[in-house]
Formats: sequence, C-alpha cells, structure tokens
Amino acid sequence: MSAVLEFASDDGQYLCPLFAGFAPLRLNYSSDFLVVRQNETLTPIIPFSSEPIEHCQSKPSLPIGLNLDESNCVISGTPLYGMNSTKYSITANSRSKQTTISIIIKSLFIPKFAYVVNTNSGLVNSYSVNASSGVLNASGFVAAGGGPESLAVSPSQKYLTVPNRNSNDITQFSINQTNGNLTSLGNIASGGNSPSSLVYHPYKDMVYIRNFENVNTFVVNQATGTLSSVYTMAVNTGASSLMIDPLGNYLYVLNYGGRSMDVYHIDPTTGIPNPTVIQSIGTGAFPRSLEILANGKNLYLANDSDNNISSYRINPDNGLLESLGSPTTAIGINAKSLTVDPTGKYIYITYQGSDLVSMYRVDPINGGLSQGPTYLVNQGDAPNGISTDTSGKFLYVTNINSNTVDMFRINLSDGNLTSNGNVGTSTLPSAIVTSGSNP
Repeated sequence: MSAVLEFASDDGQYLCPLFAGFAPLRLNYSSDFLVVRQNETLTPIIPFSSEPIEHCQSKPSLPIGLNLDESNCVISGTPLYGMNSTKYSITANSRSKQTTISIIIKSLFIPKFAYVVNTNSGLVNSYSVNASSGVLNASGFVAAGGGPESLAVSPSQKYLTVPNRNSNDITQFSINQTNGNLTSLGNIASGGNSPSSLVYHPYKDMVYIRNFENVNTFVVNQATGTLSSVYTMAVNTGASSLMIDPLGNYLYVLNYGGRSMDVYHIDPTTGIPNPTVIQSIGTGAFPRSLEILANGKNLYLANDSDNNISSYRINPDNGLLESLGSPTTAIGINAKSLTVDPTGKYIYITYQGSDLVSMYRVDPINGGLSQGPTYLVNQGDAPNGISTDTSGKFLYVTNINSNTVDMFRINLSDGNLTSNGNVGTSTLPSAIVTSGSNP
C-alpha cells in the first residue's frame, strides 16, 4: 500500500504545522514591471506575501515621490521625476526569514515639446505639446545638416541629436527647458558614411550612431552637450536601425540590405560595445525599424518589403533572441516604422505605401502580438515616422508627401486611436520625438 502526503498548498500555507518553518518567504507584486507617470498619484501597489512582513527596504531607494512602506512593502506616492526603466531590489523580512525580489520601474515624463526632422530641407521643426490634449503648436525651426532621417533626445531631456545622412555628420542641439527652443552646439563628423539612425544609452552619457559601415560611440558632456567619439566598431554594411535594451546591456543592430540582425554585449562599466557578435539572425526582407519593450523582455522589427512585424523574446541572462513564431500577417504595403507605447501594451506601425497606421496588442505573458484596428490617414500622405509621446497618451505620425504630422489620442484601456487633427512641417518629415523635463 502506498500513500501521498501533501504538506503544502499553493498559497504558501503548510497543511502540516511541523513543516511550516521550512517554507521560504514568498513576496511578489502583480507584475515585475511598474509604469508610473510624472506628477500622477499611484494607486497603492500591494504585494502578496506568504507570511506577515516585519521590515521592507529597497536598493536603490525608489524614485523621488514614491514610497515603500517598510512594514508591508506597499508602494505608493506621486513620482516627481521622469526616468528610464530602472531595476530595484526589494528585500522583505518576516519574523525569521528573508527574501529579495527585483522590480523594474519606469516613470513617464509629462510631454512638453516635440521635434520633427525633415530630410529634404534639413530643418528641425519645434512644437510645444498640450499635455492634456496632445495637440502640437508650432514654435519655430532650426537647421541641421544634409539629409537627416532620424533624431533622439538624451535621457536627461537636455539635448537633441540629429545624424545627417548626406553630409556625414551629426548636429547637436541644446533644449531650452522652459520653451523648448533649440540652440545648435555645432556639427561633428559621424565617423563613417551615411549615418542613418542613433540610440542613447539609457543611463550613461553616451550615444551610438549607425553609419553605413560601422557603429560609432560618442560620449556626451552633460554640462555642455558636446560630443566626443570614443570608439568605432565595424558592423555589417547596409545601414538601418539599432536599439539598446532598457537596462543598457545589449546592442541590437539591423542590417537592411543583409536581411539580418546582430547582437553585441555592452560593457557595463564603460558603455563600449564588444565587437564580437554574440548572435546573428536572419530577418525578413529589408528590416527597417526596431523596438524593444520597456520591460526588456521582447524585441520587434518591421520588415519593409515583407510588410510585417517579426517578434522575439530576449533572454535576460545573455541578451540572445528567440523567435516567437511567424511574423504578423501583412496589412499594408511598405512597413516603414514602428513604435511601442511606453507601458508595453501596444505597438503601432506605419504602412507608407497604403497610407495606413496599424495597432497590435502585446500579450502580457509572452509578448506575442494580436491584430488591432487599422487607421487610414489621408490618401497619398505616405506615413513614415511614428512615435508615442513621453507619457504614452498620444501618438504622432509624420507624412512625407503632405508635409504634415497626424496627431492621435491613445485610449489607455485598449490602445485604440482617436484623430486629433494634423499640423504642418517642413519638407519630407522623416521622424518625430517628444521630450519632457525634470524639476
């Protein structure tokens, strides 16, 4: 005769008191990724614990304005600062046990300014952002270099960087934190040919420029904004997009003509990428745009000629990619740009040849995509660049034929879009970004 004796239950409470002392202390929040918004009060986040908590602490301390109740690990408060995804270690103690878990917190900036780069004119348009409606109001323009196609705001929100594809240089601007006006800090050689895209390190004062034949790493002087080249790494030719995971550990580089993507490790101390490719994978036809969820768990890329999105899971231990299966079904023609809302719930993509913007919902468990609504912009507008604002409440699309930006409100509960009109730009607007500021 045999028998099975069950000593424990799913809620962590042991059925046999004799073995209760051997149960580990368990603590978890509803998610290991928390998104908050600058100056918006957070509904208290109450964790599950398998035993009463007697003391709780965070390392590092939670963002200014957020509080961790030392008696029960409840997170509450009103964040005063915007910031990139940051990992926190929460350590809880019961009467006789201790456990430590990790949680990533991202604080979204209140949007203040928007900037559009125009390839034909070489100008950067500036706008103020109505934080309630998302409507853009033109405030001026400045000159960059020749043929700019992309731009990025530094994590400090103080500087705007524009690579100029035709003149093989980079224009650096300072952002007036009061009115958003741009002041040119001069141009510097990109260190290669046809610089097409860039990405800032999430924590270090560094920016990575994708030239046709290399990736050049620059240090940004936070006091002056000036750029200094510190390392050039040869990569497969055929410039396209590049991206860094939210914790700054890995660099992902698309090779447009080579139909591939290469993965590099970033030195955690210096921020310099190691030139050894740790993974190279094939992509669809002419991969153009690349995005990573703010929790760092999934990566997505738009295949221009295949008119679809490929989805991958990121291994948190080594940065390697695992395909989530077949790409999405083609909805339109010429998949140009995609953007992920900063909460990680929705993805939006432009189909330039079909004048469409399409939305996908992100599965919170595995990161898979499910088709949402598709929106038609004005026929012949040719939507190209796309970006959510810093708060994740609004979406902007640049139209290269009509020289306009379409504005949308995002329904935060389902990701659906509502048109907010449009605003004019200079000639051939390729990309748009928004910025905020900290006290």
